Amino acid sequence: MTPLSLEAPAKLNLSLRVVGRRPDGFHLLETEMVLLELADRLLLLPGATGLRVEAQPDEDVPVDRRNLAWRGLLAAMGGTPDLVCLTLEKRIPAGAGLGGGSSDAAAAWRLGRRAAGLTEEAAAADLDTLARLGADVPFFAARTAAASVAGIGERVTPLVDPRTDHVVLADPGFRLSTAAVFAELRPADLADGRSGGNDLLAPALRLRPELGDIMRLVAEAGGEPRLTGSGSTIFALTDDAERAGSIAAGIRRHDLRVVETRLRARPAEIVELGEAAQDAGASAPGMG
Repeated sequence: MTPLSLEAPAKLNLSLRVVGRRPDGFHLLETEMVLLELADRLLLLPGATGLRVEAQPDEDVPVDRRNLAWRGLLAAMGGTPDLVCLTLEKRIPAGAGLGGGSSDAAAAWRLGRRAAGLTEEAAAADLDTLARLGADVPFFAARTAAASVAGIGERVTPLVDPRTDHVVLADPGFRLSTAAVFAELRPADLADGRSGGNDLLAPALRLRPELGDIMRLVAEAGGEPRLTGSGSTIFALTDDAERAGSIAAGIRRHDLRVVETRLRARPAEIVELGEAAQDAGASAPGMG
């Protein structure tokens, strides 16, 4: 097998509406999503079968078969692969509303499909299957830099690629559970005109009122604060690099973690690696 590498970009929700709920409990969404240059990196290598995760010690990233990247690989290959090592380098914070786990799942699915000699193009049936892993997974698997997404995430309509605007991400230092935010959602929260384009903002603020303080700090620094997904990341967009730097500097003065990145103009592509990567994979530990 040829060693393969693929970036798994983060995402932003530029808008998010909750428009209903199915009998099985899944919420129906309408959202506009875009990719960021901030990305995890996955390697698929021949070697000991298993998953290896490289992440910061404080990141709560599963290192067993609960990991979404591993589940995405299994979905692509129809079961546990033989003598294949998946390495995940985490750069996207977990539980931050940036879609890191879902992007990892989609990237691993694409890598598994390439390794199996199958197309990376996700058909409608593939998107239905991937939506069961997470509502954001089909968007990442659809290989588009921007899209309108509906249903439980399986209906992906590509949009014109966005300009490479600058993005400032403010990390409040805590994480929000997507399930908890949806459980807190109330009818009055839906498209009430106060959500800044995200119906999950109000329930997120009830669970963590500190988010309101972060949004005020971003506004005071010159940005227009918005919540991505179910949180906890607050972001601001600007087409001016100098302004982005000024916003970031203003937020950092309050001892908050800030990431400066940009919207991604195109989806990531798989890269075939050389013998050095293959040698590294041969000795990589499996999950056991």
